[in-house]
Amino acid sequence: MHNKRLEALRANPGGEWRPADLEITASQYAMKFRKVTGTHVVFTHPSVPDCVAVPMKQKIRPVHVKAFVAMVDRMDALDR
Repeated sequence: MHNKRLEALRANPGGEWRPADLEITASQYAMKFRKVTGTHVVFTHPSVPDCVAVPMKQKIRPVHVKAFVAMVDRMDALDR
């Protein structure tokens, strides 16, 4: 699936991303997300054994964005 926002995340992981940007992309890939204790958003999908946690109120660092994109890539690889 081609997704412009996912490609933008991949091209610029250090950008000014907000949790809402990742939540929108997650919903397009049928990922589940939950807000844990008001500090983090946790993204999960049944086909991927691990999850990705992203801070809600602090700046999202490139390592968070890269982990999120890698999770989507693993989901895509399993679908093929």
